[in-house]
Formats: sequence, structure tokens, C-alpha cells
Amino acid sequence: MHKNSIRNANLDLVTKRVFIPAQEFVQSQVTGASVILDAGFGTGAAQLLELGTSAHGAIRLEATNDDVNYLWVPGDFDNRHPLHIRYLWTSDYASADGTATFTTLFTPIKSGEAVAIGATALTKTHGASSKTAATARAISWSKYGTIAPLATGTHANHTFNPEVIAVAFNVTCSAVANITIASDYVWLLGMELVYTPRITFGKSDRPARMLKDGLAANLELDVTNDI
Repeated sequence: MHKNSIRNANLDLVTKRVFIPAQEFVQSQVTGASVILDAGFGTGAAQLLELGTSAHGAIRLEATNDDVNYLWVPGDFDNRHPLHIRYLWTSDYASADGTATFTTLFTPIKSGEAVAIGATALTKTHGASSKTAATARAISWSKYGTIAPLATGTHANHTFNPEVIAVAFNVTCSAVANITIASDYVWLLGMELVYTPRITFGKSDRPARMLKDGLAANLELDVTNDI
């Protein structure tokens, strides 16, 4: 290593968290309704609306086949380590026994390939997530889903083919328990991508440390066991 040269392998990194708010999923406007925005060109009628009277927008999902779509262009993502995905959500349902299960499908896209809808299941799916409080519209995080590095093939030990320049995500709330999605709704406030970043030249064989949420992030979580 050159004198005074610091590379990724010399750093004890923490995971990078990229929050993609609901507004980023919006792809069209409903004709004649200037305040109602369609949240995707896929199945169903997911729309960006005000969450209650909060003055904040969220995507209202009214059926388990309502979907939204997002095209992510990886920049500083370290391709030798997993990509973790979760959702900030709520519901008008006012009891803590309500659960929502999110499903994420993805499609890696290489230069020269056509853009396509997310179609591949995650390595580890999200599972059902419970509301954190018996309060209408109390926000909760979903469980993490994960895209893990490939185990075999030409690009083994890489999460994506190195030629990939974009990843298409397709998102649904595919199942609920106790929540009546047609009337209680599931509100999607955004998607969070969590990953090991590359911030200097060179590789690091150690994944970044997963910390606790928010400002309580003073303790490391085990990435492999606790998500």
C-alpha cells in the first residue's frame, strides 16, 4: 500500500442507508385530478395521497396486487456484499395485531438491454411485519429482504453481474392479516436500501456494520443473523 493511502480494506465501515420516499415511485398523473398521482404503470391503482391530515404524502395500496415500481442506478454499492431492502409503512387499522407482508421482485439490467419490470424473487423474502403500536397510521418498518451474492457461476461472490447499470424493483403488499386492505389500506411511505458502500479505491472482504435504527445507532447488529 502506498504511503498515506487509505483504501476500503483499511476502513471499518457502517452500512449506507438510502431512503427513497413515496414520491419517487410516482410515474403519471390521473387525468383531471391534479392532486392525485398514479404511483406506477403496473397492476392496480396505487396512488400518492396525503396521509390523513399529516401534510405528508404516502402511496395508498388498496389491494394485494397493487404494485409500484422503481428503477435504481447503483453508484457506490459494493457488489461483493448483499443488498438489504425494507419499507416504511402504516395503515388506518388501529390495532397492533395488524400485519403486512411486502414482496419485492427485481430485474438487473445491463447496458444495451431493455428496461423491464422486476421479476426475480429476493434471496431472503421480507416475511410478515407487525404494526408497532395500536394507533391508526403509526409508522413501522417492514422486515428486511435481501439480495445475496451469487453462489455459483461466472460472477460467483458478486450480487449482480458487474455489467449491470440499473436494477428494476417491483413492490407489492402481497398479504395482510387483520387489516382489511380495501378500507384500512396499507400506506407506503418509502423504501430503504441498505448496503456496504465503496467510498475509496480497492476492495474490502468485510461487510459494513449494521447499526440500530435512527439515533440509537451505537451498537452493532449482526448482519447475517439479526435482519
